[in-house]
Amino acid sequence: MNEKLANAANILHEQKLHAESKELKPGEEDHYRIWQAQASPYSYKVMTFMNYKGIPYKKVLGTMMELDWAKTVAGQSIVPVMLAPDGQVMQDSTPIMITLEQQFPAIKTVPDQTGLAFIMWLIEEFSDEYMPRLHMHTRWGNEQNRNTLSHRISRGITFGSTEMETADLAPILRKRQTGFDQHLGLEGEGVRTSLDQQVKDLLAILEQHFLHYQFLLGYQPSIADFALYGPLKVHFYEDPYSNEIMETLAPRTCNWIHTINDLGDTRGCAGQTEFGDWIDFDNGLPETLQALLAYIGKTYIPFATNCAEACVKREKQFQAEIYGVTASFSAHQYRGWSFEELQLRYQALTDQDKEQVDAVLNQASVLPAMMSGGILHNGLFDGFTPPFIEDGIPDARIRRLKEKEAQAKAEN
Repeated sequence: MNEKLANAANILHEQKLHAESKELKPGEEDHYRIWQAQASPYSYKVMTFMNYKGIPYKKVLGTMMELDWAKTVAGQSIVPVMLAPDGQVMQDSTPIMITLEQQFPAIKTVPDQTGLAFIMWLIEEFSDEYMPRLHMHTRWGNEQNRNTLSHRISRGITFGSTEMETADLAPILRKRQTGFDQHLGLEGEGVRTSLDQQVKDLLAILEQHFLHYQFLLGYQPSIADFALYGPLKVHFYEDPYSNEIMETLAPRTCNWIHTINDLGDTRGCAGQTEFGDWIDFDNGLPETLQALLAYIGKTYIPFATNCAEACVKREKQFQAEIYGVTASFSAHQYRGWSFEELQLRYQALTDQDKEQVDAVLNQASVLPAMMSGGILHNGLFDGFTPPFIEDGIPDARIRRLKEKEAQAKAEN
């Protein structure tokens, strides 16, 4: 134990505050508890969604000790992890939001028009699965962000710690992050230059869209807004290097971020409470939203289809050509499963809805590539019920790892 920290009065106070944040006090029996982190886009995706819908919750900081707890109850050291009021463990932002949408239907975040809802899920999937490549590029691809973010993340993890200070952990995290480049296709000739252009192109599309619409699907927020808000706010807007890019190239997108930030905030009547309508899909999509889909067709679709195919073949690596540059990626079963969920949503559309959806997806070059290989089944969650977790085993991958660990212990 660090003697200096052990005797610091405010460290003890931090520990007290943290312990209290984990407990439900009288009057809080209906509250969810969410273990989150300042640098986690998925945490803010869920929290702003809950703010908008008026779902009561308590924030719990994902400190060093809490990450160990998360590994016990959720199978991995990850945030967000959430406890329902009845104590059920919940993990994975999208299934959490789907469940809460059903449980709290008064304020909708999914359009009634089925075709428009599919467009929403496509944008949501892009935000969750391709945006990490962009924001990990900007976050760790320059010295200013590397230094700042290694300390920011360490500050949250070491809150209330008597073992380690921010400055002790930051170099370890910084060194660790460089190892992720190979997994996200951030290595190779021309890759970084291409990603710089992809960031600028995305912000240019959003700027044009927010010139005409307050939210992604019109004048009412949807799950797509919260999903894209997460990486744009937590990474691009809050990281110092990329913040300059956003403020200079995308002021309207910055305004959109602030609108999402304030949803549900009654202090000073800050949060917006009156909203308009979603886009009427029967009249087609506006050019700005069509441009966003075309961008998704050029980036997420080749990435996702190649990843899903590699997962089915049990290959650890795959290549994809994006923006004319070929990069190598690690194949992750979760991304393969998530893409399959998107394919199943498309497959479930009625013929009439498909006729509408196909018109815009073909124009955007999302189709036919998205379905060209058929439904690519991934068994990651076969027999499981996300977002709910029992016995600390969320999926087949974690179950196999725990079985191997138990076998190794038995043999020793």
